[in-house]
Amino acid sequence: MRHTTHRRSALRTATISVAVGAALLAPAAAALASTPAPQRVAAAPTAAPKPVKIDIGAGVTVPVKGGKPYYKGKALKPGQTVNDGIYLHLSADGKKLYSKTQGGGTPYAIWDVKTGKSLGTQKASPTAKVKAALTAKPSATSVKAWQELRVSGKATGIKAGSKVGLQQKQRGTWKTLPASTTVNKSGAYTLRVKLGLKGTNELRMKSGATLSPVFKVTVR
Repeated sequence: MRHTTHRRSALRTATISVAVGAALLAPAAAALASTPAPQRVAAAPTAAPKPVKIDIGAGVTVPVKGGKPYYKGKALKPGQTVNDGIYLHLSADGKKLYSKTQGGGTPYAIWDVKTGKSLGTQKASPTAKVKAALTAKPSATSVKAWQELRVSGKATGIKAGSKVGLQQKQRGTWKTLPASTTVNKSGAYTLRVKLGLKGTNELRMKSGATLSPVFKVTVR
């Protein structure tokens, strides 16, 4: 009899424990159910680039599409020139557009193809051949024998990568020395030089048929 009563008490205790546990879990489950799921933030739409139009004057507008200027429905190619009463020239790198709408002494307008903004004007034709020229300036005008100096200068009308050499006047004759460099993309050059002939050295730079002015370096 006692065993039966004990079993009934144990069963009641277990039932109460389960009920209490379920009651405690219910608020937590309700809290989880009421928590809103994280929402994805929609990406802001990318603004379309503004169309570029170059107003060259005389009622003529040159639209730019995909980085290329168009005239009469056709894209201008780098280096191309159009002259049908309206003058247009696209630079070799495709970054600048030159225009002219009137004859006479009207200068050429320069436009930035990417932005359509004016870059000013110039009198010379963009397709006119530039006369080749070289400048040369030594870093020192007096050095010790075999002391290094640098000769720097600018090359105009000479292609990048062209060879520039050093010449020295010896007994009235210009001799090419075994020292040379090349013109960089910006049209500049720098050459390291060591001279051993003591006294005043008359020197000049040479690229093809183009010569720089003569400069002097004294070797002590």
